[in-house]
Amino acid sequence: MSDRHVFEYALLRVVPRVERGECVNAGVLVYCRARSFVAARTHLDEARLLALDPHADIAGVRAALRAVEGVCTGGEAAGQAAGTTPAAASAG
Repeated sequence: MSDRHVFEYALLRVVPRVERGECVNAGVLVYCRARSFVAARTHLDEARLLALDPHADIAGVRAALRAVEGVCTGGEAAGQAAGTTPAAASAG
């Protein structure tokens, strides 16, 4: 029996202006089904985002990143997603 597990990840990127194809990495989401593990860590480099788009909604982007972290944390922090199981989510 192996103690090795497959962990998958996704980068969280902010794309202020899609037509320009530019983005700023703002975090990572890590998932392991075998260990029932999911977590997200974020960090927004405001200066870099504002360099790409001086009118970027910093507060909105921060709120979205906090929401991703909250859903991954679960419990009260997950909001409406707290009562959602993986089976129920994929059935909807």
